[in-house]
Amino acid sequence: MADYTISDKLMAIAVDERGTPHPWPVIPANRAILVVIDMQNYFMAPGSQGEAESGREIVSSINRLAAAMRERGGRVVWVQTTTTNTRRSWSVRHELLSPERAEVRLQAMEFGADGFALWPTLDVRPEDLNIVKTLYSAFAPGSSDLPARLKNDGIEYVLIAGIYTNVCCQASAQGAMMHNFRTIMVSDCNASSSQEAHTAALDNFFEYFGDVLNTNEVIARLEAKRSTAAA
Repeated sequence: MADYTISDKLMAIAVDERGTPHPWPVIPANRAILVVIDMQNYFMAPGSQGEAESGREIVSSINRLAAAMRERGGRVVWVQTTTTNTRRSWSVRHELLSPERAEVRLQAMEFGADGFALWPTLDVRPEDLNIVKTLYSAFAPGSSDLPARLKNDGIEYVLIAGIYTNVCCQASAQGAMMHNFRTIMVSDCNASSSQEAHTAALDNFFEYFGDVLNTNEVIARLEAKRSTAAA
């Protein structure tokens, strides 16, 4: 969703507390990863129970940022939610839905179901990573092995994109920060059910957890890996 600007009030708070509103002027691409959350048919397809129409609007921005990451030596990971084997392990989630809606959600994102698949116009490449999570946050204990894999690969910067800004994206971004990753939510690469929810989530993250930048701002900060000349 493109219509997001950090308010003057939040900028002033950031300057007072951090000394600068944006703490990381350079993002070394070889130590960074773009984490794309839940861009799946269940959340993207017209008429789907989980649809957020604005999700389709951010595909071009995500593809553009993913291309910039790869070109500069960074990585991209596509994270998908599955409901497989979660009826008991996360039963509380489905108690918050009517039985009918709970069953639709459970069946839609089973492994192999159409709702589990990534949206077809995403530019997913063979060199990208694919991760499956079972909870809102990809960084929550027991949800996925993403935190361990990123630490093992020497990743220090996490860029968050996807759907919904105020649910799985915010939860994953906050989790990444609490795993000690420098974390940035990319405003125009996130989408929610409303502009109000989108703005509130980004404001909260910016004030307490990390940074919020748009695609152009991220690309301007991406530092390509420098090649070493042969002796």
